[in-house]
Amino acid sequence: MKTKIGITEKNTEAVAEQLAKLLADEFLLYTKTRNAHWNVTGENFHANHIFFEKQYKQLDELIDSVAERMRKIGHYAPIPLSNMLLMPLNW
Repeated sequence: MKTKIGITEKNTEAVAEQLAKLLADEFLLYTKTRNAHWNVTGENFHANHIFFEKQYKQLDELIDSVAERMRKIGHYAPIPLSNMLLMPLNW
């Protein structure tokens, strides 16, 4: 899909590349946060369960907006999890 937004194709490719990296990082964080939500234990179970739920819902919105931005500039959001796993978060 070619877009006519006043940005050269070279520049939209560079922006899409950076957005893809952001999308990978955010998707990995979303997955880890969802896992924490599902597996939380302990005294503060309820509070932590709610906290992680709020976090993954915010991340879901962010992920969606990044992917939609990629489409707006004429690129598809990459899906391979193998690409996402190349950029693990170090906690």
